[in-house]
Amino acid sequence: MDAQGAEVARPWHEVAKAEYLTLVDQKNVLGNLYNLKAIPYGIMIDEFGRLVKGPFSINVGNEETIALLEKWLSEPSYNEVLIREAGPPQETDDPKVAEADARFQLGLVLLDIGKTAEAMVEWRKALALDPDNWIIHKQIWAVEHPDKFYEGSVDYGWQKQQLEAEQAQQ
Repeated sequence: MDAQGAEVARPWHEVAKAEYLTLVDQKNVLGNLYNLKAIPYGIMIDEFGRLVKGPFSINVGNEETIALLEKWLSEPSYNEVLIREAGPPQETDDPKVAEADARFQLGLVLLDIGKTAEAMVEWRKALALDPDNWIIHKQIWAVEHPDKFYEGSVDYGWQKQQLEAEQAQQ
């Protein structure tokens, strides 16, 4: 849901013809908990609300991802195997990363109240602190170039070019 309660994930969910629950971590809560630097990622939660598989790179068009999900759904005992393999979150104790997250969160609040320019300032400060964080990169790019994210497919080739251009400027 966005700040106004709209279901922002619904169009992508419908296009994918997904037959599973989709949650959007707009505030990057799981991303922070697991120190994730890129999206998209998936998690698997069983019918009892237990985390079965922590964040992993997900691509529902990938045969390995499909095989994992099919095995999980068709073999009840596989759930317990995955729970045993799921490790604890890999939180960071790096103060720069903690500050970057705080600035990222502040940027989200500023964006929600219509202060886009101020949000961009905070995100750029966050990116300077945590330059390998793709979540911050993509948030900046999505606001600056919504056509590359929200009109049709996400343009990953464009993202690669953006990153190369930014690195050349440093």
